[in-house]
Amino acid sequence: MKSEGSGAGPGAPAGRLTTLLTRWFLRQATASKVEVLSEHFRLITLAGAKLKDVQWAPGQKIQIVVGGGGANRTYTPLSWDAMSGETRILAFSHGEGPGSVWASTVRVGDGCQFSGPRRSLDLSGLGERTFLFGDETSFGLAEALGTSMGPSGAASLLFEASSIGASELVSRALGIQKNVTFVQRAEADAHLSEVEAQVLKIIDEWAPTSFVLSGKSSSIQRISRLLKSRGIVSSRLRAVVYWAPGRKGLD
Repeated sequence: MKSEGSGAGPGAPAGRLTTLLTRWFLRQATASKVEVLSEHFRLITLAGAKLKDVQWAPGQKIQIVVGGGGANRTYTPLSWDAMSGETRILAFSHGEGPGSVWASTVRVGDGCQFSGPRRSLDLSGLGERTFLFGDETSFGLAEALGTSMGPSGAASLLFEASSIGASELVSRALGIQKNVTFVQRAEADAHLSEVEAQVLKIIDEWAPTSFVLSGKSSSIQRISRLLKSRGIVSSRLRAVVYWAPGRKGLD
């Protein structure tokens, strides 16, 4: 016998089906705090009952629905309080895409939906001295790395940045102040020669035991080639691409 009123059936109204799918696969949250750290950075606290009793590990990601048609953007939570049901993300708005619009317009009390947390980059088992390379999109990962390593570990951080002043302001607000270097971006990636020089200096003077590369795809590829040329084996290297010019749907 066909069940009457089954919202998941072929004849179910699209709105009801969407509601069911949302209820099954997405977490509901509310922006409980929005801190403006600079023109392009927002520190956002999301809260809700669906965030309680959640198993989270530093380095995992969430994907927030930021626009119509299911558009979403990926964020690395800085922290997650499973008791109170709160998580914090750092949103970097650049350009005019749906992610940037959401990050720059979200207000306290606004609701949102997201999936996760789930694995993005495994930060467990890193060595005592970890080198992290990234950019503005990597600050959340840097914060998560510090949480993951604990007091016994040490990290050396190198970021390419569109604005060193703004990036320094944000890093201080997050407590990312030790062993951190910023290199100003230049057109046609001309600054990457300076980045490479800084990487070699860190290798020679600090001798990292683990390497984490994040951020822009082409930058990661170039630094990865440099590390391999210096004999850094792949087992000591972890990488996650957050963005590439003209591409969507990256981690």
